Amino acid sequence: MKLSAAEAIARIEATYPELSATLHDDVIDGLPHLQIAEWSRLAQRQIDTHDRPGFSKTCVLFLELWNHAKPAVVNALNVSFLEPLTVAKQSWAYHQMPAQMRTAYDDMSLYNRRMHGEQKGNE
Repeated sequence: MKLSAAEAIARIEATYPELSATLHDDVIDGLPHLQIAEWSRLAQRQIDTHDRPGFSKTCVLFLELWNHAKPAVVNALNVSFLEPLTVAKQSWAYHQMPAQMRTAYDDMSLYNRRMHGEQKGNE
């Protein structure tokens, strides 16, 4: 059985209880894209502060959700978690991503470059 958005958010909250108040803020509670974006901001702080153990924990949770969540959650992981991440200046974070997460990140980056006309596809 695939994880629903509520179950995915519960997993994020269980792993990062410090996000609890933010995840259930009156404005974003029940809006998985916005809730996952908050988790992405935490991941970016981990990257920016070179918190390798924290980022490793984030990668493990990302893969758990990526592999076991419903398609709507996977879409939110793409759009609201991966897309805002900036790892170019912190190549250690890119290389620390598990292969499946790195592929998803690369696919999202390529898609965005194509959307903005920065790279032609293989037509």
